Amino acid sequence: SARLEAGPLPLYLQLERQLRARVLNGEFSPGDALPTEERICSEYGVSRITVRRALDALIAQGLIVKRRGVGSFVTEQKKGVRSIRLSGSLDEFLATAGDLRNEFVSCEDVVPPAEISEVLALQSGERATRMEVTSFLDQEPVAFVQVYFPLAVGHLLDIEDVTNGLPIIRVVERKMNTRVARAEQQIEADTAGDAAAEHLGLAPTTPVLRVKRVYYSAFEQPIEAAVLRYHPERYKYAIDYRSST
Repeated sequence: SARLEAGPLPLYLQLERQLRARVLNGEFSPGDALPTEERICSEYGVSRITVRRALDALIAQGLIVKRRGVGSFVTEQKKGVRSIRLSGSLDEFLATAGDLRNEFVSCEDVVPPAEISEVLALQSGERATRMEVTSFLDQEPVAFVQVYFPLAVGHLLDIEDVTNGLPIIRVVERKMNTRVARAEQQIEADTAGDAAAEHLGLAPTTPVLRVKRVYYSAFEQPIEAAVLRYHPERYKYAIDYRSST
């Protein structure tokens, strides 16, 4: 039976591994639709929230894409790309953000790029609030940040909310009276591009680390998606691996 049982590994991680194996084993080919959320709930005996968390994890890995109102589909896999997934404490991660000072750049309602519309579950052409800030450490620009919110969230915020020394998502939690349950982050190589280059003092073609981070409420509602481009000489990403024994 495919039905899952509670155990040391959370159900959504069990389900993610099961679905990932089915994709990688070729049960679903690129372009194929996955079973509906209702079908997966029934097949594995799990809740809708568990299914959505598993699917969101597969989206973050680039294995599937979600098309609003249509379903989830297997993507064409890039050859020679190694994907590694790690987990850690969201609270510990956010606690480090206080070292940076944010300087407000702009705020407007825009039609976001497709990748942002997808992770925020927006309809085609639907607008989102985009805030842009530059993050500084010791008076030097470290990152250019574009933060996108659904309009209902973005319209609760003002300039002071992004310059008061708190992570923006903590302000969102307070104003929405909700709690962020998790975040997913992808780190990739990119070039600075015109906007980040201007604020980081780089040439637009300079290689940078690009981070996309999406925050979800306890009900698996995406409430913030941020794209950060880091100055290549002022940011490094270190991981401390420890043995379980």
